[in-house]
Amino acid sequence: MHLTTSIMSQINIFSNSVASVSKPPTVLILIHEDQRGWCEQFSQEGYNVVQIVYPPPPGTSFKETLKVAEEKIIAFGADWGLISYGLATKDAELLLSRLALSIADLKACVHFCPDADGSRGFLAKDNQSRYVPVAFHLATSQEAFHAAVLPLEDPANLGYVLPTHSNHPIKVYTYPLVSRLPPFPFLSKAPVQAKPGEPSSTDISNRSATSLSLTRTLELLKSHLGPHFNLEKLWEMHTYYEFVERDAPKTMKTMVPSPYVNHVATMTGGVGYEDLARFYKYHFTKSTMQVTPPDSELVVVSRTVGVDRIVDEMIFKCHHTTEIDYFLPGVAPTGRYVEIALVGIVAFRGDKLFFEHLYWDQASVLVQLGLMERSNLPIAGVEVAQKVVDPFGLPSNGLLGRWGESEGLSID
Repeated sequence: MHLTTSIMSQINIFSNSVASVSKPPTVLILIHEDQRGWCEQFSQEGYNVVQIVYPPPPGTSFKETLKVAEEKIIAFGADWGLISYGLATKDAELLLSRLALSIADLKACVHFCPDADGSRGFLAKDNQSRYVPVAFHLATSQEAFHAAVLPLEDPANLGYVLPTHSNHPIKVYTYPLVSRLPPFPFLSKAPVQAKPGEPSSTDISNRSATSLSLTRTLELLKSHLGPHFNLEKLWEMHTYYEFVERDAPKTMKTMVPSPYVNHVATMTGGVGYEDLARFYKYHFTKSTMQVTPPDSELVVVSRTVGVDRIVDEMIFKCHHTTEIDYFLPGVAPTGRYVEIALVGIVAFRGDKLFFEHLYWDQASVLVQLGLMERSNLPIAGVEVAQKVVDPFGLPSNGLLGRWGESEGLSID
């Protein structure tokens, strides 16, 4: 009885929280007890999560805990994936052999900073003797482990012919200046834990590694497990509520409970539900004052759709007939026409928007409105947006005073 109670205390269940996912896949996560936020993160991405507290507490049986975890996975009755943090070789070997009953349903593995110098135990094969797709997220200091896996990054060393339509099953990512122990994601809160006003890790290397590794993990999991979301449709629904219906509450319903928007040049937007809802209601969609000129036009130049985000390249056009809080806060209408080249990065969690980053050249805007003189500064006006639309039609290097010096010189 004591053993059963002890085992159950090492296993936690986080049910899929994305209502639109009717048959969620399962992810088994081996992670420290105080890192539950990462389990909640994946439940909000559309997965049922079975957590095993890892490393095993003293006096507990990892083998017996795996038996119970296997029962949970089988009960969910779906394909499953594995995510581990700091997994040791002996436990990796035990895990993949102990779960033999459901190993056929194992579709993908992700290992963060394995506590090992070699790949033994970390590479599983399916019933056709092909490698189960796996991604390793390593600190650059894990040179020995990387060297052990390196030969298998060459398709010629897999031992079978990789179909042309298949991605390479073994991917290794390394991240500079991050911690191996504890695994680097532990130094940042999971995005679901972010709260307005609470500082997060400001170490740029760790923040970059954590963000990139999450996207790369989702890329692998969604490719082999799902769930799949139509991000373009979700984004277009969000912008429809913003710009057509101009309905702040409906706009907010397309977003996660604690989203944020950052218009980088002016730092306008909002962090958290209340802040952002207030921004949308009074400074973006509806207001006692009109904040978007009536002739505004937004044209998409290009769109890149990833596994968890969309990058839009756009042109925003209007006559500056109203005070535009989000682009030009505090600037009275000039009546002038303006074209603005924009880049928007829109990230999703599950089927909801998590954040928007919007970038543009504010100097170009100020020049067009007559609020900044070009003089000898390397800035341009409407040409910035026009060259984005017609890159071959407008010359380059108009601001490069020394451009003429290289004319006629050899380019070999």
